[in-house]
Amino acid sequence: PDFAPILNSPSALGGVLYTGLITTALALWVESIAFKRVPATDASIILTTEPLFAAAAGAVTLGETFVMSDYVGASLIIGACILAVLIEDEASDESCDPYDDSGCVPPRTWPEGFE
Repeated sequence: PDFAPILNSPSALGGVLYTGLITTALALWVESIAFKRVPATDASIILTTEPLFAAAAGAVTLGETFVMSDYVGASLIIGACILAVLIEDEASDESCDPYDDSGCVPPRTWPEGFE
């Protein structure tokens, strides 16, 4: 492809740089720092629900409309998140002895230093 029109246009080049550096690279960098502080299951649920938040933002800001397949997809995402939480809670219940505090840390706790 011919990139000369983009490279010759300051506004187009600025838009490409802003999109690449600020909305993508900076957002992923901040996201990776934040996800160091949450359990893996919580981080995966947050990332899994990202399309729902994007769709909601599109509906509010741009007036996007939803069709049946959008509702089905959103329902599958929400169902998978609920299932992941239930499976994690069940696994933590089975692996932890409620009468023994040595070495069993429930997964839904704050990381050390953030209590």
